[in-house]
Amino acid sequence: MRIVLLIVINLIVFCDLAFSKEKLLPNTLLEIKVIENWEPVKNFQKFKEYSNLTPMKGFLERKNKEWNCFDRIKNVDPYPKTDDSHWAWFTCQNYLHFAGTNNPQIIADILLSWASAKKDPMVKKKTTKAIGYNVSGYDIPSTIGTFAQFYAVWYNEVSFTEQERQLVNKYLVQKLLDQKFKVLNHGKRKCNIKKLKSIYSKNTGTNNCGNIRMKVAVGEIMLGFRLKNQELLDKGHKDIYVVQAFINKDGININHASRGANTVNYSWEYTGYSSILAEVYRPVGYDYFEHTFPRGAKVKDYIKFNYKLLKDFKLTAEWAKRNVGSQFDKYKNISKLTQAEYLQTEYAENVYSFEYGDKEFIKAHPRFTKKYMPEVYSSVSEEEIKNFHKSREGLISANKGVSSYGLYYGNN
Repeated sequence: MRIVLLIVINLIVFCDLAFSKEKLLPNTLLEIKVIENWEPVKNFQKFKEYSNLTPMKGFLERKNKEWNCFDRIKNVDPYPKTDDSHWAWFTCQNYLHFAGTNNPQIIADILLSWASAKKDPMVKKKTTKAIGYNVSGYDIPSTIGTFAQFYAVWYNEVSFTEQERQLVNKYLVQKLLDQKFKVLNHGKRKCNIKKLKSIYSKNTGTNNCGNIRMKVAVGEIMLGFRLKNQELLDKGHKDIYVVQAFINKDGININHASRGANTVNYSWEYTGYSSILAEVYRPVGYDYFEHTFPRGAKVKDYIKFNYKLLKDFKLTAEWAKRNVGSQFDKYKNISKLTQAEYLQTEYAENVYSFEYGDKEFIKAHPRFTKKYMPEVYSSVSEEEIKNFHKSREGLISANKGVSSYGLYYGNN
């Protein structure tokens, strides 16, 4: 019995050593340099034409009347510190992204107000020891990230004096550089990118290597290009590397896949950044779809997997059952359902416009489907895709400051 026990112990030690020595591929994005006159859209008039076609959601209009979103975000009042104030902030952020596509000065004026304030209002604060930085720690950096994305694209469309421009640029750059992604929950630890499965630990603050960092990283990359700021661009590439380290060799983001009954929700929404970045890197001659993640999968593998996931939600069951950050939406709520039954649940209803087939997928990833899935791309006319505005999650949302399709349309 003792010999067997020793063998088991040795095997566990061996596995732990192997587990701790997971090797990651180098961050090749750090080889990309800023260029003169970077423009994410070749034909800005076409981009504006499409942006003006994007309808405002009725729900957002109603909430804006209730919450006065421009003043709420500009003045950071009420401050986001509870679940209720988070929901209002998040919804208003979504509203302003939509409103800004028709009038980019709206976002610009908010940025100028923050940059001009005697005391910076966009600072995360602790509420209680138990809650810690949870709410403001999520909302403040996320908004800085998505507004930076928006500003980088609409840069030449906003009216600033030279002094105002310099003030906003300096403010945003410093705010982005200052983002260190501290763990939100009290007593939790940062993600360990060398240990893929460490994401399952209840002691790991998954936002440290997840959605907050992703939004900020894309803002850093886009504004780094716009302002020819190599330091900011490099930080964006270092930050995004941390997020991508949790995409396994098969192209599955286990940070998202492990989110219980919301496994498809998390997985699908953030694929949008792949096609946004594909347009962002085109001016520097980098094919992002062929980019290799730290664990060996390519961006194209990641998008292809998520297409399959939309057709079969159980593909992430292995990870979803971990219920990371899903205290109230556990995987058992959907685990025994068929695909047809799943589509009737709230977990599918607000995620993707399943009733319209592949239209939402094509619109989110037009360049990708045209190149890698031509049979899917050709199943719907380009005019139909352009005029399709039934996306559940929305190509623009609280989590994305720009539209992947809008960028593509201006570049196509």
